[in-house]
Amino acid sequence: MTGGDGVDDDEPAGGVPAAGWRAAARDRRVWAILAVVAFLLVCCCSAAAGTLLALATGLFTA
Repeated sequence: MTGGDGVDDDEPAGGVPAAGWRAAARDRRVWAILAVVAFLLVCCCSAAAGTLLALATGLFTA
């Protein structure tokens, strides 16, 4: 996308290569963020599964 000043936002600035997937995969911060997201996803899913199991148990025993 070109702005009003004629600079293309998709082009790397000043001869610096654009950060690709390989460069991101080598960055430890990316892996740390992915680990936190995975941990939160597992916790939320297990909490939801536990809640559903408790509700189902309560409905079957009532």
